[in-house]
Amino acid sequence: MRKVLIIVLMILVLSGCNDSKPIEGPRKIGFASQVDNRSFITGIEDLQKEELKLYGAYTLDGGTARVFDAERLYYDATLPGWDYAIPQYWIMNASYRFCAVSPYSLPRTSFDDESGVCTIDDYIGYTGGHDILYASAERDLKDNEDYSTVPLHFRHACACVQFNLINASSQVLKDVRNIRLVGLQNRGDFTFDSKGSAGWELDGTTIGDSDYEQPFGGICTLPSGGLPVNLNVKYPLYNEQVLLVLPQTVYKTATTLHLEYIKEGDAEYAIRNIELGLLGATTPTEWKAGEKYEYNLTITDNTITFEVIVVDWIDNFVDL
Repeated sequence: MRKVLIIVLMILVLSGCNDSKPIEGPRKIGFASQVDNRSFITGIEDLQKEELKLYGAYTLDGGTARVFDAERLYYDATLPGWDYAIPQYWIMNASYRFCAVSPYSLPRTSFDDESGVCTIDDYIGYTGGHDILYASAERDLKDNEDYSTVPLHFRHACACVQFNLINASSQVLKDVRNIRLVGLQNRGDFTFDSKGSAGWELDGTTIGDSDYEQPFGGICTLPSGGLPVNLNVKYPLYNEQVLLVLPQTVYKTATTLHLEYIKEGDAEYAIRNIELGLLGATTPTEWKAGEKYEYNLTITDNTITFEVIVVDWIDNFVDL
């Protein structure tokens, strides 16, 4: 009888082992990032220096709670991927909303848990300022327990403007100075949500004509093989010699390019003020986020002519 009882117990134990499933522990929420390769932030090293600021919230059974509050994401090459200080784990059947911005040091950012809207409040654009990148994602775990890494697809919040100066006069171009945009709006609020919608609301503040020390100046380069130009400006630009501007309708703000130049043999500087929105029927009248506008300025003996090329600044995404 004792042997029979032992055999029965062994059968029960073995059958229980065969039917059991491995117990899985909590799954940490992980993130991966992608950024277009025409950004100033072009690789892991650059993005790692800037780091990411992450917001996130989840909803479960009608209640909403914050899970990431301006969390600093830093790149960890050993993962490889992004990591953060205090681990957060997926909650079954919850729905999540995430928003991220770069650089981490970007001031005055906030996040609304209920709507999933992130706001960069009262942003002031200036020469050499932030290349603002933003990303968002959602994950609904109800009926689909997807604990995989969350991809953050970054895009530009600003537009890019570049001026190329070409001398086609019979005289040598000696100097170009006081290059600036007058009437440019450089202040506003940027909002985007976890679904990917985004937009600017400018507050109407413009750069005045007398603002020689205003934040946008020296936006000029020469094509390869061109004559050297001495830029007498107060605020240097990025090495790429391009300018980040807030997206706006150029003709409504009457944005004017002001520059002064002198050629060999001239007694004084020639002063030019050109309204960018009135250059012709084919000229862009709006600067859009994620697009780059190259203005080619050709100086002849008596005047300046323009050609504008619109370059899609957002290229194929690359893994970082």
